[in-house]
Amino acid sequence: MTLREAIIDGFAEVRAHKARTVLQTLGVMLGVGSLVAVQGLADAGRRQALKFFDELGGLTKILVVNKPLKETVLTARQLATSGLTWDDAQALKRDVPWAIRVDPLAALELNVRYGDYLRLNRITGATPDYPQVYKFFPARGRFLIDDDLRSGARVCVLGDTAARTYFGNEDPLGKTLYIGDVGFSVVGIMKRKEFYFNEASDNVLEWMNRMTIVPLTATYSRFTGDPEKRVDYINLMVDKVENNRKAAEAARAVLYRRHGGVEDFEVYNREERLKQQQSQNLVFHVTFLVTGIISLLVGGIVIMNIMLASYRERIREIGVRKAIGARGMDVAWQFLVESILVTSLGGAAGLPLGILFARGITALLKQPAIITPQMALVSVAASVATGLFFGLYPAVKAARLNPVDALRYE
Repeated sequence: MTLREAIIDGFAEVRAHKARTVLQTLGVMLGVGSLVAVQGLADAGRRQALKFFDELGGLTKILVVNKPLKETVLTARQLATSGLTWDDAQALKRDVPWAIRVDPLAALELNVRYGDYLRLNRITGATPDYPQVYKFFPARGRFLIDDDLRSGARVCVLGDTAARTYFGNEDPLGKTLYIGDVGFSVVGIMKRKEFYFNEASDNVLEWMNRMTIVPLTATYSRFTGDPEKRVDYINLMVDKVENNRKAAEAARAVLYRRHGGVEDFEVYNREERLKQQQSQNLVFHVTFLVTGIISLLVGGIVIMNIMLASYRERIREIGVRKAIGARGMDVAWQFLVESILVTSLGGAAGLPLGILFARGITALLKQPAIITPQMALVSVAASVATGLFFGLYPAVKAARLNPVDALRYE
């Protein structure tokens, strides 16, 4: 029997037993639908996380933050450390070979005044590396430059929302904004930043649009007078993702040495944070994936049982075919093709069902899903594999049937 004849015979069986075919394909259809949906949701979540991190500077970024000490009674060594400082940032820039940019930041709450506007706002002290570290660039004017940092210049850069909040419809560039009691000239307005995780979320980067940025050195010389020049956190940009781990370990070693063996800081590798986030979502995806696999297994068992019932119905037919020269392989091939055909139909029907599942979850959870051709191929391949595996036993059983016994069968 040729493949073409086996396929024609398989389609004839499907048409002749429509109700049986529906039962056979149902489990496979649900299983493939579940697989397609979970792959679409998982892939969309991964892409969104990558896109979000890219909006904030990409994966080649390490964050160092202050960490409160847990001990209630501190040692002299612990009392001597002041947390992260400007000098720590300079040491990291000098001693971590993979760091191409180091950006320390400090924030404080000060009154901001312009015209009738007067309110307490968060002021960020930054360096000229900030735009490259956060991929946050001026729409108009300029950002801070090295001369501003060296002199602690009275210049500031505003986020889009902050500019409209302070100045309304006026053009802020060149205007004097009073921070505390000190006048700062507005030299730049940043491009608006927007990112939405799903349809229901607010702009998660709106905090960047509300920023009021001044030279970091100006926060010391104009406001705090801090002789130790403490900072809230330090960003390191690494030359490539492959060096993230080495750069994080080097940064930890540099700070541990500078802080006298006191670990009052925490080093976060962004690549590892992404992996942690993906592992947290893994429970949901694995649950859905297991559901799909179980559906495929149930569908496969149903197919095997119905194929065995079909085998018993066709014992005399198999005996006649063998008596007139059909080989065992021909009979096995006929049963396998029929099983694969049924599961392929289930896989084809499961693909649009999976898209419906994904859209339903998207509407319910407001979480996007992406269906790619590769996912469709994997799901259809899974259905074919199910048909091949569970159709094998009935096929072998039919192939080994003795034609004499088959012709005597009542």
